[in-house]
Amino acid sequence: MATPAAAGAWLRDKGSGFTATKSTLTDHLLIKNSFYFEYGLTAKTTVGLDVDTTATAFGQIGSGQIFVRRPLSFGGDRSVWAYQVGVGADFNGIAVTPLARLGLSYGRGLKLGRYDGWMGVDTALQWNFGTALRTVKVDTVAGLNFSDRSTAFVQMFWTGTNAGGSSTTLSTSYVHTPKRGKFSYLVGVETTPSDPTGYGIKLGFWHKF
Repeated sequence: MATPAAAGAWLRDKGSGFTATKSTLTDHLLIKNSFYFEYGLTAKTTVGLDVDTTATAFGQIGSGQIFVRRPLSFGGDRSVWAYQVGVGADFNGIAVTPLARLGLSYGRGLKLGRYDGWMGVDTALQWNFGTALRTVKVDTVAGLNFSDRSTAFVQMFWTGTNAGGSSTTLSTSYVHTPKRGKFSYLVGVETTPSDPTGYGIKLGFWHKF
């Protein structure tokens, strides 16, 4: 089975880990940064940290959480399921409010000609205990590994809240791993269809250990 570096439903092997950093510059001159880390604590338990921030004229806004991912017993030879529980906080300037998240993920290995690939769906329900805001997230991804050093994937992110708001973001990325490098390099673009000028260019680094 071909598994992605950003694992989704797949768990890390015991003692192995993955980190990713990414910066996106939007056409509105906003800078969005993210940091992601996960580590295989045991064969059936992956722990991690997920932080997203956006720099605005009024300061930093974003969220961060620590999480635990565990496998679910159903699935076939090429499919995997997992659930995830996380706790953390939203922040807006100096205002910090606690949050909790419960997620369910599905992943499946794919074969397209001579290339291995994968697809995944990550769903999550998030509660902000300070503002009573409830958020539903659905993230989908499909990718192909063209070689050990070349990967491309497309993603769609949908977010909705109990306040009635929703948004969808589409993204495509390419990851290259140098022959003798310890890091992989990501380049990509993203767009928000509901905003005619809502697009961005992103650069990032991946590292598996």
